Amino acid sequence: MDDSIPHITGAELRILKVLWELGRGTVRQVLDALPTHQDERPAYTTVMTIMKQLAEKGALTVDRERQPFVYVPALPRDQVLGSRLAQFLHTVFDGQVEDLVLHLARQAHISPEDLRRIEAKIRAREQAERQPRSRPAKRKKGKL
Repeated sequence: MDDSIPHITGAELRILKVLWELGRGTVRQVLDALPTHQDERPAYTTVMTIMKQLAEKGALTVDRERQPFVYVPALPRDQVLGSRLAQFLHTVFDGQVEDLVLHLARQAHISPEDLRRIEAKIRAREQAERQPRSRPAKRKKGKL
């Protein structure tokens, strides 16, 4: 697991998803863009508190020169989601990738078309893994 990624709660992840989509935003902009969950919208102060916590964790940067403050994601989406997935895999499936994939295949009602796309991606990954990695050319002494 990636130790450089702080623990992100479910509520914090909802906020991060909005900010990844927006690129940057104020508390009001994030609140307005949040998908409503069971017709409930969180309070402004709740969103503000969560964004402050994310900033304290280093997941957001804050431009305090502007009013209202503008928040920008400080962590890449793929890195955070990868960390969350690794935590889930470790916690729920004891790190066994095969068990996760088999469970998804059985439970998620994957269409034959989706299975073909997944298989194609696996084949492409396997081919890429077989390719020798190119090494940077050695520089000759005295030349730049």
